[in-house]
Amino acid sequence: MDAMKCFLNIWEIERNFKCPVIGAMLTVDKHKDILKKCGWNVSALKPYEHHTYLMGCMGDENAVSVKTNNYIRHQSLKYMKQIAALYKKKDEKGVRALWNDYSARGIIGPVMYAIVSHKDTNVELLKDIQGEVHMLSHANMAEVFNIRRKLEIADQTLDREKNKSDEKSKKIRDLVSQLKQTGKEKDSLVKENARLKKRLGELETQNALQQPSVPDLTQDAERLEQALSCQMEETLRAERERKQLEIQLFSARNENAMLKEEFAQISSVFAAGTDDIYTCREPENCPVTGACPNENCPRRRLCARRIFMIGGITKMKSYYRQIVENAGGEFDYHDGYLRNSNEDLAAKVRRCDVVVCPVSCNSHNACLKVKHLCTRYNKELKILNSASLSAVTQALIVSDDAVSIN
Repeated sequence: MDAMKCFLNIWEIERNFKCPVIGAMLTVDKHKDILKKCGWNVSALKPYEHHTYLMGCMGDENAVSVKTNNYIRHQSLKYMKQIAALYKKKDEKGVRALWNDYSARGIIGPVMYAIVSHKDTNVELLKDIQGEVHMLSHANMAEVFNIRRKLEIADQTLDREKNKSDEKSKKIRDLVSQLKQTGKEKDSLVKENARLKKRLGELETQNALQQPSVPDLTQDAERLEQALSCQMEETLRAERERKQLEIQLFSARNENAMLKEEFAQISSVFAAGTDDIYTCREPENCPVTGACPNENCPRRRLCARRIFMIGGITKMKSYYRQIVENAGGEFDYHDGYLRNSNEDLAAKVRRCDVVVCPVSCNSHNACLKVKHLCTRYNKELKILNSASLSAVTQALIVSDDAVSIN
């Protein structure tokens, strides 16, 4: 167990690795379970709020961070032993090869924790792991949008097949009704034929015994037998059609079941990953127009404040704006490329209340320039290690007090 002392606890590792490790190893249900066991009321929280509150407790040793740490170390024990053995032999190349092997097989979370938490891991390997995990998150986002497009196509296909199935079902019901009517007619004709045969036998007997003047019904019987034969052929044809339609109905039902199952599988991919931004339930009591009784409302953090973001991921600009505006603030944006827009950057800083600057998606010159402008105009500056939505939400909306609310 001495080898395990070389591994840092989750609250001791670098900040930029805490969120990737926890996100890769803890499911949404596990987030809820840990918070609930530590006395949190999680019934009204959304999935992203579970993650936000859990991450807020990772700064030091506490009940939530200890339970999280125990779970992560238990899941990573096998890989921690492998890493410890490699570092004991001072085989840094072996550690890198182990990471490459496991990441290629999709085993990310426990191996990442085992490497980044070991005290002997060098900075270069940490940078490579952070970059690879960051790019994997982009790939996963592209896959999510691709699956959404497939889901839309599946919905359209399902609707078309449902309409076809409804038409087939109606046709089958009509044919079944027709077959029932034909069956009734067949039964009636069979009974009528039996009655006529019986009557014919009686008349023939009477004719043979009494008088030859009794009307000869042989011709009528032959006509009726011919009609019965035709009707039986029609009935057999209808029976064959009914069996074919039953086969078609069975096939259509199987196709529908397969489509529904495929639709459910595609939908489940997004069921756990779709989070709604907070919407105030008491807009008539907004702090802009009156006193808001809800002290825990996240909109109170940004209400009527101007947020200026420089840098970040340009394609996610609309998502950044949605976070700020749904929290009651105004959003302004600069892509971080200075070029000849220094005057425009200064104007945006003067006009805002808070400046957000993710260092992971900004040039060094842009960070220095915005820091100088914030000092000149006495503006609040928030430097973020990540340009992720959760990092922006954590910095702007989730307060320190909100993280500790039970």
